[in-house]
Amino acid sequence: MSVRYGAAVRKTKIIATLGPAVASYEAICDLIEAGMDVARLNFSHGDYDSHRRLSEWVRKAASEQDRPVAVLQDIQGPRIRVGTFPGGAVHLDPGAEVVLRSGEAEGTESQVFIENLNGAQLDTGARVLMSDGLITVRVVEWDGETAKAIVVEGGVLHDHKGVAFPGSVVDVPAVSEKDVADLAFGRTLGVDYVAASFVSSGLDVKRVKNLIPGTPVIAKIESVVGYRNLNDILSEAAGTMVARGDLGVELSFEAVPRAQREILQRSNAKAKISITATEMLESMNYSTRPTRAEVSDVAAAVLDGSDAVMLSSETAVGKYPVRAVRAMARICREAEASPDYGRGPEIHFLEDRARFASATAQACVDAAENLDLRAIVAFTESGSTARLISKYRPHSDIFAYTPHEFTYRRMAMYAGVTPLRFAAVDSTDKMIAHAERNLLELGIVEPGDGVVMAAGIPPNQAATTNLMKLHSIGSSA
Repeated sequence: MSVRYGAAVRKTKIIATLGPAVASYEAICDLIEAGMDVARLNFSHGDYDSHRRLSEWVRKAASEQDRPVAVLQDIQGPRIRVGTFPGGAVHLDPGAEVVLRSGEAEGTESQVFIENLNGAQLDTGARVLMSDGLITVRVVEWDGETAKAIVVEGGVLHDHKGVAFPGSVVDVPAVSEKDVADLAFGRTLGVDYVAASFVSSGLDVKRVKNLIPGTPVIAKIESVVGYRNLNDILSEAAGTMVARGDLGVELSFEAVPRAQREILQRSNAKAKISITATEMLESMNYSTRPTRAEVSDVAAAVLDGSDAVMLSSETAVGKYPVRAVRAMARICREAEASPDYGRGPEIHFLEDRARFASATAQACVDAAENLDLRAIVAFTESGSTARLISKYRPHSDIFAYTPHEFTYRRMAMYAGVTPLRFAAVDSTDKMIAHAERNLLELGIVEPGDGVVMAAGIPPNQAATTNLMKLHSIGSSA
């Protein structure tokens, strides 16, 4: 196994987006060796053949390196875009009047067509942002289909650029026809997670979940409405992703760091997966090393409580994808060495449906901290035991045993967790004996070391974690 057990395991996980820059089996192998824990397939780009090929390479390379690597399918979601223009672009001048119409036809400097504009609820004074927020117009009149607006911040508007309505409700289907087809295809690949784009409510998440029963859904928070409805979203989602690109369009740029920290903290307090994404090492699209500001940004995301940090264009189309992953891994390790890394003050008792399991997880972490033990061992069917222990952010490393391949891969997303396989047995004593032998073989522990173990009684049943055992390696089970 390529995990180096002699030193502390890197806790924060790395998601790398796959694309043309890593379009070979050898490149995928290099990404995994460099530290990729989760491979992201971005269904806003590429075709089914390329996604299938990349997914198969990830599975093969992970197996050969004996590494747990999850596959994350990121669906496009209900994107709203402008139509087309003669020559591919128009220039909108500040102070000019422009009419916004619902549709996808060809526009002009004075008339812009926007798909699904009739789904927006625009008040007088509402802002409409186009071209990644570079162009701003303000509504002066709205009849439900057409808006008269004044250009506040002008610029060049190209074909099919995205549109945002900060603070306004937009009633468009949370799952498009393309998303439905993509999700069906993702099921044939056996993806481990799905990231749902432009989520604005718990109902949006539920609609995605209904199409992929049993697959965890990560809600991408990239709108003001989604940010405001975070509690509702967390009631349905397995986790959240702070998608800072689109969120930074709707919020003022100076508000994004505060929003990021709040989303991560509230997600962690609900025992949900937390991910920070977008422009983390953007300069490595063309540079062999990140800027110092980017290093500080990644470190802040780690210290804010991210389970995982994500690379987008850096690994999908950038010139140095493997170096980007290595740089990310180095930054994470250094941030985790800070005394500020660990359980946040908002984490007292995790708000999870499995309250006995949460209490057991908390007890395991507290015991490991009080006794200065290096390892916590979890036996888990669904992965929830490992997830809960992870959320209490122990300084100890977490080694999670499961008999299920899908759980083994999904735990690759959990901070501080090293997933391990074992064959299902019919008694807790046999589980403990197996773990002891395996931990010794891997060089994780030595005879006489103390470890904390968490399991469920009876074994082989989900959501029954109710046992904590302080175990001395080499003693009888």
